[in-house]
Amino acid sequence: MEAGATPPPEQQIKTPQEAAASTDPAEKLEGVHAWVAQLDRKLQTRFYALAAAAVLALAAGIVAVVLALGVQDDSATKSELAELRDQVDNATKSASDAAQDDVADLDDRLSEIESQIESLASGQSTTDKELSVVQDDIADLRDQIDTVAQAQEDAAAADDADDADDDTP
Repeated sequence: MEAGATPPPEQQIKTPQEAAASTDPAEKLEGVHAWVAQLDRKLQTRFYALAAAAVLALAAGIVAVVLALGVQDDSATKSELAELRDQVDNATKSASDAAQDDVADLDDRLSEIESQIESLASGQSTTDKELSVVQDDIADLRDQIDTVAQAQEDAAAADDADDADDDTP
């Protein structure tokens, strides 16, 4: 058709059922043609839907395979897990042994400190007894000094009294 041409007059379009019921073979052929076109549109729509579903399923499958490979690369093997368990067991044993050694050392040091405290306490007790004896000796010496001083005063008083008696004519 040319740009300026007028379209042909529209024909009355019949449904495929109406065209099949017609007695005119051209109309029947036209009805069959319309029915085939309608069937072709339905099949085309279903094909596109099926193709889209297939593409989505294929994409989901590819994503699943990629994720599975990624997980497989990141996952540990049984031997790696066993090695890791052994390392944890060894670390636990060494930490336990070190802690037991530290506790034994601390116990030994505590026993040594306790024995030193006991010896200091007994030494202090001995020192306290000796100090008490020395304080008693000092008190006895003071008493003796007081007695000697008193005796000197009495003797001096007696000499003064004798001198006074001698001086009296």
